[in-house]
Amino acid sequence: MSKKICFVFILLILASCVSSGNKTTGGLDYDYTFEQLRDSALLPKWFLSPSPGDTVGSIGMARTVSVGGNPEYWARKYALDGVLDYFGVNVNTDNENYKKIIEGNTDSAVLGGRTFQIPNTLKTKDYIIARAVSGNNHSSSVAEDFSPYDCKPGWFCSPGSGGTGGVLGVSYRAMSPQRQYELAIENGLLLLKYSYGVDVSGTEEIRRIRSGTGVLRIRQNALSVRMLDNKDKIKLYVKEIRYVGETIYLRLVSPDLPAFKEDNSWIYGDLKTGTIGESGKTASNLLSYQIYNAVDKAVMNMAKNKELGIEVTEIIRKTSGSSLFDQLIKSSVNTRVFPSLRGFYLDRNDRVMVWLVPNSF
Repeated sequence: MSKKICFVFILLILASCVSSGNKTTGGLDYDYTFEQLRDSALLPKWFLSPSPGDTVGSIGMARTVSVGGNPEYWARKYALDGVLDYFGVNVNTDNENYKKIIEGNTDSAVLGGRTFQIPNTLKTKDYIIARAVSGNNHSSSVAEDFSPYDCKPGWFCSPGSGGTGGVLGVSYRAMSPQRQYELAIENGLLLLKYSYGVDVSGTEEIRRIRSGTGVLRIRQNALSVRMLDNKDKIKLYVKEIRYVGETIYLRLVSPDLPAFKEDNSWIYGDLKTGTIGESGKTASNLLSYQIYNAVDKAVMNMAKNKELGIEVTEIIRKTSGSSLFDQLIKSSVNTRVFPSLRGFYLDRNDRVMVWLVPNSF
């Protein structure tokens, strides 16, 4: 029996907000831009941790200068629609409870038999931000000491740890906070797509020519990776948001994904299982392509470890004064793998590393 899952990503559109630390209620008004708040580490806890405990939260943003009318209306709508989408609640826009909550006449409404709230809103120079939630509205807590380079907190490098399965979404600076957030979501989804299954086929040739003048190594790769057209979907929501400089990190979690114990030893060369793929910056300078490149390498290695046909040809040629050693190693692979992301690392030199293991769910 096939597993039918519905894939939704919460519309968490980034916004700007400033906080004096413990302020967690709506109606705040600050004379700062989003970038000023981000760079000063003044984003409020409920923004950085929109889904604490068993709460599912979503953040919506609208520019303060809105062509479509009241920006607070749109911020509340984007935030609420994100949570409604996650739970699969379809609401007619003429529904009175729906209209009241997005118009700001109430902060709580029952829709589709479930209670939804908008407990937090704030205004900055350039954005209006709203947070919608469903479930117990726990107080958000944020680790003061965090560094992705040191895997603090652990989900930076092990997004599926902490008892909740998930993936990491990362993005460099973009044209706007909203676009940067969307790119982070897309990059997280890129990592997740591979777990649906990948066909790997082709050949790889390594040729070593050794003579008295040195060694020449030639590598030719004709391997191709094709993701399967799997229609099953997985529900995702954003649990944590962090900025490191101008890079955003999103912790995307789902009850449909397996959870793993935190293990970051693979970063330092202690690989117990699976494969690692790496990629430095590419000509496109896009993080998404780096991730794609790193995962591709790991998937190819996993496929070759699973099913590999190897043919080795060695030729030794001798002349009057020297000899030449010519070795050709040709490997072929045609298999299907189901990799699962266990670890992700973006180092200080912007080099991406991923750790994939055979899928177990």
